[in-house]
Amino acid sequence: MGAALSHFHLALIAPIVLLSVLVYVLQGVRWHFLLRDVGTSFRLRDTILISLAGQTISAIVPLGDLTRAAFASTAGGTDFGVVAATVTVQELSYTLILILAGLPAILALGYGLTAVIPVVVGIVAIVIVLTVSPVFCVVHNLVSHIPLLRRLLPAIDELQEQAAKLLHRPDALILSILDAARVVVAVTAFWLVLQALEPGQAGWWQAAFVLALGTIGGAVSLIPGGAGANEASVAALLIFLGFSPGAAGAAAIIQRVLVTGLSLGLGGGAYAAIHTRLHLGRMFQLVSRQTAGAVGPVRVPGG
Repeated sequence: MGAALSHFHLALIAPIVLLSVLVYVLQGVRWHFLLRDVGTSFRLRDTILISLAGQTISAIVPLGDLTRAAFASTAGGTDFGVVAATVTVQELSYTLILILAGLPAILALGYGLTAVIPVVVGIVAIVIVLTVSPVFCVVHNLVSHIPLLRRLLPAIDELQEQAAKLLHRPDALILSILDAARVVVAVTAFWLVLQALEPGQAGWWQAAFVLALGTIGGAVSLIPGGAGANEASVAALLIFLGFSPGAAGAAAIIQRVLVTGLSLGLGGGAYAAIHTRLHLGRMFQLVSRQTAGAVGPVRVPGG
């Protein structure tokens, strides 16, 4: 790994970092329009900053991406379940498009289908549950008979109602093009990392294949940020594609540094810039509430 890093093409550092930052900006822009669809009135700049602030927690706790929903709920006085639906719709769309981007290489290699098919089926199943009322009623009845989940039924009902509304809005579906743009930028940044380590060893579609399966590996692990599982998946897939073990390990580490480093740096800066003005409160109080399973209306103090 040290040898691979010593041959890293330094000229590519700037575009890699800029593209990695652009990924978070596009995430915030797409989320802004989803939030507008549910009645919030944030300025675009504030939505992007709230989205960035939430990334700080995404690197620390499982399901940390819902922290930006808690921030937006607190700042806008909107029910948490309503805002959480926007995050759910956005991340379902992004994950599905990311998998589709890796599909050409997956089909060419044939070995990734066993990992991809269950995930795609799962995403489609979630969309069906959220949008088809009779199917959701069946799921609702099943959950109502499970003691540990029964208390979450009000939040689940609200999430389904709001997500269904969003998934039936033509403008929300059309603006999924912003999720596609986020996928293109994320894959390009990762592809440049590979080019800086071993030029010409992998094409753009192969980079999409590795990033997609690495993301799946991190997500199913339920480890905060997918730390460890994501790196193992990325390194193994790159070795499968012909990279040297040192270069594969270096690529996985660089990807982790980019994701976690930018999440903590940009997120911390964004939180410091807006937490007083938007009455976000203390960050880790929200984390405690979130991990304790307190899913309910979160409103501006006095609002």
